Amino acid sequence: MNETVEKKRITWIDAAKGLAILLVIAGHTTDSGSFTHNIIFSFHIPLFFILSGYTFKPSNSWADFFYRTKKDAIHLLIPYVISALVIALVKIFYRHLVPLEVLKNMVQALIWASGTGDGVHEPIGVLWFLASLFGARTIVNAVCTAFKNDLRDDYIYVIGIISILGLGIGMFDWNWMIFNLDVSMAACGFILAGMELKRYDDRIRRYDRILFPVFLIIWMFLMKHFGYIEMSGRWYPELSLGVLEALCASYCVIRFMEAISFLPQPTKILCWIGQHSLLLMCIHAIEDSLFSFWKNLPVNTAVFGRLACNLLIMAVLAVCFDTIRKRKEN
Repeated sequence: MNETVEKKRITWIDAAKGLAILLVIAGHTTDSGSFTHNIIFSFHIPLFFILSGYTFKPSNSWADFFYRTKKDAIHLLIPYVISALVIALVKIFYRHLVPLEVLKNMVQALIWASGTGDGVHEPIGVLWFLASLFGARTIVNAVCTAFKNDLRDDYIYVIGIISILGLGIGMFDWNWMIFNLDVSMAACGFILAGMELKRYDDRIRRYDRILFPVFLIIWMFLMKHFGYIEMSGRWYPELSLGVLEALCASYCVIRFMEAISFLPQPTKILCWIGQHSLLLMCIHAIEDSLFSFWKNLPVNTAVFGRLACNLLIMAVLAVCFDTIRKRKEN
C-alpha cells in the first residue's frame, strides 16, 4: 500500500497498486476456478509485496530501524485493528451477536492474523495482508540492517532462507504461526524480488523485448497447467512453479503499467485509487467479512457492483479525511 518512507511518488507504482487492489476485490467476487479468478490470483498479492520492495529503503542504523518499524506499525497495524473493531461492532449491533463471544473471536483473529481459519483459530479475512506486510517489511529491514555492508550483500541469502522456511512451515505444519508469521516470512522473498528489480532495473530494461514475451508465455503456461499459490490459505501447489509464475506475472504487469502510465486519464484514476489503496483494502475487508449478498448476483453484476460500492465509500471517506487534514494544517 502507500509507503510512508517514500516522499516522491512514482506514477506507475501508484497505478499498479490501484490496479492490484481493484483486482483483489474482483478476485474475491469471481467464481473460483474460472479463468478470470485464476489469472487474478496468479499474481495480485505477490505484486503488492514486490511493489513494496521496489520502494523499500532499508534502515542505515538500528535507531532508524526502530523508528521505521514504529511508522509502519502506525501506518499498517492501526488500520488493521480499527477495521477489525468496526467488523466486531457491526456484528454486535447489526447482527445482534453475543458481544463477549464476538470480541473474544476478534481478539483471537487479530493475534493469529490468518486469512483463513485452520479449524482452531478464528480467521481475520482480508486484513491478513496488512499484518503480513508489516511483518515482512520488519523482517527484511532487520536483516538488511544486520547483514548489509559495503563489501557484501549477505542479506540476500538470509532473506532467501527465511522466505523458504516460511513457505515450508505453511506447507507442512498445520499449527500455523502466531500473527501470520510464516506468511510474513514467505512474503520476504517477494519484497526482496522488488528490491533487486529496482537495483538492477537499468540493466534488465536492456533485455525487455526478450524478457517480456518470454515471461508472458511462462506465466500463461504455468497458470493453465499448475494453478497458483495463495498465501492467505497457505495453498502452495507445485511451489517452485507457483513462485515462478507469480514473479513472471508481476514482472509483466509492472512493465504493462509502466507502458500505460503515459496515458493521462486512466493513469490519473488508477493513481488516485492506488494512493488510497490502504483505505480501499480496509473498506473491502469490512464488507467482505459482513456481507455475502454479492454471491447471489450474476458474476459480472456482482463484480462491477462491488467495485462501484467500495470505490464510492472510499471516495467519500477520502474526501472527508483530506478535508480534516487540510483544516489541521491551516
